Amino acid sequence: MGTVLSPDYPEGYGNNLNCIWTIISDPGSRIHLSFNDFDLESQFDFLAVKDGDSPDSPIIGTSSNFIYLLFTTDNSRSNNGFKIHYESVTVNTYSCLDPGIPVHGRRYGHDFSIGSTVSFSCDPGYRLSHEEPLLCEKNHWWSHPLPTCDGKNK
Repeated sequence: MGTVLSPDYPEGYGNNLNCIWTIISDPGSRIHLSFNDFDLESQFDFLAVKDGDSPDSPIIGTSSNFIYLLFTTDNSRSNNGFKIHYESVTVNTYSCLDPGIPVHGRRYGHDFSIGSTVSFSCDPGYRLSHEEPLLCEKNHWWSHPLPTCDGKNK
């Protein structure tokens, strides 16, 4: 269990950064990431999350017990950055991993067993990106990614 922060978070990261973090957990477990805050300069600064322990690892779709994080910024403007909480979770043969809770949102349902569903809502002024509940499928993966609570409605 731990936290990864962008440099100088929450005061704003610098320019021309190339930061790398590798998170390793026990074999047979998976690493669960929770993005508690995420504010990067759109289209110019990025965080790549890779399934493995090297720069050549594929961009994540699913996770093993290694995660490689690469944070790169350009030479101009910077935003607040990010705060990511991580934990190692043992794979349960009868359930999915905790899907998390969207920033500015709520989750309904605490049963993560195969065949169960969880749904979400957003705080006032925010809109849910995906209304369909998550279903824990037989392959131990949720039916779609965690929805987000998108910007304030106008």
